[in-house]
Amino acid sequence: MRSYLSIFILFVLLVACNNEAKNEQQIPFEKMQTVVWQLLKADELYARKSVTDSTWRASKKNVVFYQQIFDLNKIDRTQFYKQMEKLKAHPVEFKTLMDSVESLSKREKNKTIPAPKKL
Repeated sequence: MRSYLSIFILFVLLVACNNEAKNEQQIPFEKMQTVVWQLLKADELYARKSVTDSTWRASKKNVVFYQQIFDLNKIDRTQFYKQMEKLKAHPVEFKTLMDSVESLSKREKNKTIPAPKKL
């Protein structure tokens, strides 16, 4: 009887540890790059609009923008911030992320807008 109980406890511990490992899955690098870029753009929009419209600051629209970005990319806010803290602890990886965000911004800036069609 004791062996069954010890096997059951061991099984419960293994399942619990396995679930915890699944909860701490990392966000893929490309998704992190996209989310950081979108958050930076949301911050810029918020900063520009809050200068002329003080209700944006009072209603904390930046928090709303952040949540919309997290929902759009199907990631959890706490998971994102945990991964950012881990990246900040590893400066080389963090620099790689920020450099890739910068190159993404340059690519977006250099996109050509098609000329209007002549009638």
